[in-house]
Amino acid sequence: MEGGGGAAAAPDPGPEPGPGLEPEPEQAPEPALGAGLTLGPAAGAPLGYLHVLWQREEPTGKIPARRLRRAARLHRWLGPTGKETHALKRLREAANSNDLDTVQQLLEDGTDPCAADDKGRTALHFASCNGNDHIVQLLLDHGADPNQRDGLGNTPLHLAACTNHVPVITTLLRGGARVDALDRAGRTPLHLAKSKLNILQEGISHSLEAVRLEVKQIIQMLREYLDRLGRHEQKEQLDDLCSRLQMTSTKEQVDEVTDLLASFTSLSLQMQKMEKR
Repeated sequence: MEGGGGAAAAPDPGPEPGPGLEPEPEQAPEPALGAGLTLGPAAGAPLGYLHVLWQREEPTGKIPARRLRRAARLHRWLGPTGKETHALKRLREAANSNDLDTVQQLLEDGTDPCAADDKGRTALHFASCNGNDHIVQLLLDHGADPNQRDGLGNTPLHLAACTNHVPVITTLLRGGARVDALDRAGRTPLHLAKSKLNILQEGISHSLEAVRLEVKQIIQMLREYLDRLGRHEQKEQLDDLCSRLQMTSTKEQVDEVTDLLASFTSLSLQMQKMEKR
């Protein structure tokens, strides 16, 4: 027997999704780039913060690299989706194969430049080892960490040094790489400059422009290194050598600047040894 109007008062339940506010499992969206960042009221505080961070209007100015790295660390803490994992792998592969266009597109899509593979290597490690200065700068501009270490303890600066990529070392130093982390064996840009200058002084056949470019790159690296150390007097000496290099027009004149730079480097190394005693 029916109760006092209970059944008549009950509305048609219709196709309810299930108990509470939670949808049925089959209604959950497929994982996608940025999945989990557009959750509704049930979202937790970190996810809500990320939603605001990634969905808000892009600022007109350049976002500081430190802020980008901070946001990326929070994102990594939450864990990547399947598509994000694929994008992270593509970024490292593109950096390793010197594919500048793909690196730029992935970074513009929000791919984390600090994400590492199972050996701790990031896209910046690969680009630094390959000596691709353009990709290195692009990664730094999008928040890559120049002091991040791989599984063996190598920073991007280590890899650029051991492969003798002078312009990349300069770019990494400008991007905030620690000068005391160049080489775990204690070598500095001065050691690298000396070895590069020795090769040039051996007289191996190089065109005038090639030698001038090499010397210019070495001077730029040392200027950045000494500037980071606060050695302004030595930096002024390098400025003078750079001016002399620009006025050279013969191989002999370039060789003269090379010899002066070699003497400067040797003297700086001696001073460095004395300071450590």
